[in-house]
Amino acid sequence: MSGRGDGKRRDRFGTSSTPTGVYDAVLTAAPTALPSVFARIVAFAAIVVSAVCGGLVGYAISAFECSRGCVGPSLAGAAIGALAAAVGVAAVAALVLRSMSEWADQASVTHRRRRWPLRRPPANPPIDDKAAQQ
Repeated sequence: MSGRGDGKRRDRFGTSSTPTGVYDAVLTAAPTALPSVFARIVAFAAIVVSAVCGGLVGYAISAFECSRGCVGPSLAGAAIGALAAAVGVAAVAALVLRSMSEWADQASVTHRRRRWPLRRPPANPPIDDKAAQQ
């Protein structure tokens, strides 16, 4: 119960259970600039795959240079290769996702411009000569 004695039940944010005044507003989702979930999953998978490939290349180069079984330098080479590849692909993925969201925003503006003002079909549509001859 509220302290004002109006008899309305209030939730923890102070809004009443009965819509009044400011609380009548309908909340709608704001448009977002985030790329689709599928695009983000693909970008993440590309980063993971590149890290694995970079680690394999780094390990192979380190192991090739070491003639006797040196595990430490080989693992360090793998870690450095994985980190370098992941950072590089992450930068490219971020740029691609950002350009996708900008392109989608620009495409929606172009779509809105095409629809405004509404274009009506011509009053007398052109007649197809071949259909008229038959």
